[in-house]
Amino acid sequence: MMGSLKDQLLKAGIASKKQAKDIELEKRKKRKQGKQQGSPEDQERAAAIEAARLRKIEKDRVLNAQRKEAQDRRAVQAEIRQLAEKHRVRPPANAEIRYQFVWNGKIRSLWVDAGIQARLAAGTLSLVVIDSSFVPVSTAIAERIGQRDPGAVVRADDTGGQATSPDEAEYADFPIPDDLHW
Repeated sequence: MMGSLKDQLLKAGIASKKQAKDIELEKRKKRKQGKQQGSPEDQERAAAIEAARLRKIEKDRVLNAQRKEAQDRRAVQAEIRQLAEKHRVRPPANAEIRYQFVWNGKIRSLWVDAGIQARLAAGTLSLVVIDSSFVPVSTAIAERIGQRDPGAVVRADDTGGQATSPDEAEYADFPIPDDLHW
């Protein structure tokens, strides 16, 4: 007699095809449950694999967030650069006046002509920092740039967060003229 026990029982007529399929299905379910339950070592290994998978997912999520943040910063900087370049007021090549201002606690300067100096003093022009250079633009454009990156606009009243001393308080009513050359 060749063949499996199932085939032999079917030929003899002791079992029907439906019964044979049901028995085979139960065997498969038992094998699958046995694999799922497994030994404690298998369970520990499966738990470690799952924990590693969750750590990788979290790490990938953090990396993607960092990449998106960097991409957003680059997009904002490109937009600021484009706005400043499109609306910049170019001083003439033979500018003779050195306009001085405070930026990040240091005195900086920019060569301008009398017209640009007057507009900067009046507040109709503002300075914007683009790639470590200072660009004069209209105050409306500077406000738009300031909405995107407040650190990119040079404020005229930038005192560096320093408190005034008692000696300086006495002279608060006497402003220094803008046209004073050092």
